[in-house]
Amino acid sequence: MIRLLTSSTLSLLFVASSSVALADPNATIDSAVSFESQDKAIRFTTDFPGGKIDRLIETRRDDFEIIIKPEIEPINDSAWYAFRVESSKTQEILVRLRYEGGSHRYEPKISRDRINWEPAENLIVSRHPGGREITLRLPVSDQALWVAGQELVGNKDIARWVESLAEKSFVTQSVIGKSVRERPIYELKIGNPNAGDSIFILSRQHPPEVTGTIGMMLFVEALCADTPLAKDFREKFQTVCVPIANPDGVARGYWRANANGVDLNRDWLQFTQPETQTIRDSMLRLQRTGNGRPWLFLDFHSTYNEMFYTAPKKNDLFPDGFTKDWLAAIDKRMPNFDVLRDDGHNVHRATSKAWVARELGIHAITYEFGDETDRPRIAEIANRSAEEMMKLLLEIKSQQK
Repeated sequence: MIRLLTSSTLSLLFVASSSVALADPNATIDSAVSFESQDKAIRFTTDFPGGKIDRLIETRRDDFEIIIKPEIEPINDSAWYAFRVESSKTQEILVRLRYEGGSHRYEPKISRDRINWEPAENLIVSRHPGGREITLRLPVSDQALWVAGQELVGNKDIARWVESLAEKSFVTQSVIGKSVRERPIYELKIGNPNAGDSIFILSRQHPPEVTGTIGMMLFVEALCADTPLAKDFREKFQTVCVPIANPDGVARGYWRANANGVDLNRDWLQFTQPETQTIRDSMLRLQRTGNGRPWLFLDFHSTYNEMFYTAPKKNDLFPDGFTKDWLAAIDKRMPNFDVLRDDGHNVHRATSKAWVARELGIHAITYEFGDETDRPRIAEIANRSAEEMMKLLLEIKSQQK
């Protein structure tokens, strides 16, 4: 079972009185679906941050169909869903998730309190061979049941995490900008502010990629550890972290985009969006500040398995050979962990990784965690990869003297 902080409800409730409930795709503020069965025994709602279904149909008394659609098309297939269901009596109901413009990616997770989550793949009773729908048999009662593609790690959860880290003497927090819908973009600075040399960490350009955010949090916590290695690293390097790049998309349960319908990880050339402009400006300030320079950029995401998307192996990035040596160190430290590297992925697209490598001349890596990787395994990978990163950067720095 996975213990996570809870989110609080921030949403405008839209109530449908018929047997079909719809979300308003053109709403300028966050909207939610509330649906009550015809016998008034069962109620579905999405009145919480990250809640998302697009249409709900009651086909029989204990049989429901939920339509799940993307916010824009075409879109990368990251079909997100999250809803709460309650029943006036204890029973089992069938709920079909039917995808339009996408297919099933995230296996269901369930919670009775939105804090403790458990995998619920066992509740799937049928799957469409093309991934266009799955059917769940859900145990419902007067105790609310949350069902989501991943455990809910939202803006308020991250804000609390930021505040808890900022209690440490070597951590400061700030708001460096606002999203399209005026949500804060938080930044953490960890370590010696006079170190000059720095690394930059980014997460959650894509809203459903929760395991990437979990991995990022655990990675950052390893940099904050009370160990000789972490203390030495914090003295010689400052870490700058933007934990949620797309707070509007996270709040609205979007698959990929921000509130303007833009994939932020395709906006790192024109910089048309306030979120990417804010993060770019933060990195450029690091480049211009003090006697040091940025050394490394890590952008945390999620995909089907652990993967490192890197610059091409032959490059002149600073520091020389870092990516190859870091992945080799991770491989040696965890011989049962297959270190997968793709050095040609989206190399010509307007991604954060490509822009940083080209404009700042440093190693830039998209660090992907598996959608369904066991959470204790994520902790192990994040912690050990962070330690190997610190060791290697400190070693390189010592050789420069």
